[in-house]
Amino acid sequence: KLRDAEHVKALVQGMNEHEERMKEERMRSLQDLRKTLDEQVKQPKNNALAKDDPLDLEACGPASLQRFSGEDNLHNDRKKIQQDQVKYWCAEYALEKKKALEDERRRKQEYAQFVLEQDRIRAQMENGAKRRKEEEARMCQIENLELARQNKLRQEQELFALKNAEDDQSNYLKNCPLLTEEKSLAKHAIAEHRFRPDHFKGFQKEEVEEIYRENDAVIQEKHEIAIREKMTDDEWARNHAELARKMEEAELRNRERALIEKRIQQDVLYQQKEEIQKQREKTKRSGLDEIGTNFFARFGRSCR
Repeated sequence: KLRDAEHVKALVQGMNEHEERMKEERMRSLQDLRKTLDEQVKQPKNNALAKDDPLDLEACGPASLQRFSGEDNLHNDRKKIQQDQVKYWCAEYALEKKKALEDERRRKQEYAQFVLEQDRIRAQMENGAKRRKEEEARMCQIENLELARQNKLRQEQELFALKNAEDDQSNYLKNCPLLTEEKSLAKHAIAEHRFRPDHFKGFQKEEVEEIYRENDAVIQEKHEIAIREKMTDDEWARNHAELARKMEEAELRNRERALIEKRIQQDVLYQQKEEIQKQREKTKRSGLDEIGTNFFARFGRSCR
């Protein structure tokens, strides 16, 4: 890039030097032409030897000194100068554009480096956080394993202590004289009809049979009460069903009676309607009887 910029700079400098040389050459050519024209002005008119394009000053006479309106002898030079100026501007614009592109590329590269550095730092922080999290999880797992081991050990100790306590209690229950099934221990040492509540081992066989008989009597009584209640419920259900049947029959009889009364009422209304119709027809016939001959015979006679 620097080499291209130096090349463009050298090109512009060369163009400027070439333009200066061309300008000096034109000035010398113009001076020579002016000197030649001044010499030809001094000669007689209309002695031009020839006419050619481009102009050959050695073959021209004094007539070539004539000037015409609208003639532009510096057109080619000016056009060349303008083209060189445009080339210079284009080269300068290209150089500026190239420099701007290099600046833009440099800024993008710096931004890319910044983003990469930021991603690296973020990845480093995430990795650190991940390692800390894994370490915390590992420590928590170790702690949970230790707690589980201690809990298991405590449960084993509790089970062992409970088993020993159960064994001791079983041995006590088997060997303690106060917990045997010997009922004679409940008897009082002085009076046989009395017994010690703290040594009570149960009732005698006769007392147990009496209790069983009383329980059977109570069960039998409850069974009889249940049968009587069932019979009462069945009787109430039969009475309720009978009452419902009678009420339904009464309802049917009332409906039939209402239908019969309605039918009789319709018949009476029909008969009344027929009688009224016959009365109307009779009245209509009595008002429209034909006029007899005796009716006209009475005209012209005195009514006295």
